[in-house]
Amino acid sequence: MTETKIKNIIFDLGNTLVYFDFNYFYDGVARLEKKLNPAAMKRFILEKKLADKLCKGTINHKEYFRILKKKFNLKIGFNDFIYLYRDIFWSNNSMKGFLEKLSRTKRFRLYLLSNVDSYHINFIDKNFPFVRLLRNRVLSYKTGSIKPQRKIFLEALRKFRINREETLLIDDMKDNCESARKIGINAIQYKSHTVFLKQFTKLIKQN
Repeated sequence: MTETKIKNIIFDLGNTLVYFDFNYFYDGVARLEKKLNPAAMKRFILEKKLADKLCKGTINHKEYFRILKKKFNLKIGFNDFIYLYRDIFWSNNSMKGFLEKLSRTKRFRLYLLSNVDSYHINFIDKNFPFVRLLRNRVLSYKTGSIKPQRKIFLEALRKFRINREETLLIDDMKDNCESARKIGINAIQYKSHTVFLKQFTKLIKQN
């Protein structure tokens, strides 16, 4: 990592600030649709890259619902479907405390960069208000690109008007961290909060 002073911190959202598990969605739909194999629906969504398309904004949620309804002959209504689709998150309280502390110190400029769709970010903002501390955001469904694509990182640098060498990405995905590093952004892969704090403290001590 570079020894340039870190002034900007870009947070990932899923499995960094809040945890999520899409199996809650698949299993929830299967509880209402007794003939549905949740593993088959999950496999279909992955094969057709439907989640990526939602995050890129190339399909909307009603289109997503219609595709799955037709494929699996779903009887569930759209409102129940979306309720289950959104309710898959829980707070990472360790990172919540970390972000709140950073926000109070005003030592760094703080940002959010996430592969996310409109329904999920609205749900998260409503139910996990600490995420709203990150008002400066680049969200994939608004940009048409997703991490680890180079384009979305460049869009963040452009929108925030920040120097890449002075910027740190915190993200749970190895590919996203590597992509950021390739264009000169510092990155820490978030897996364990204890390990993360050690890495973060070591990096910031270089400042």
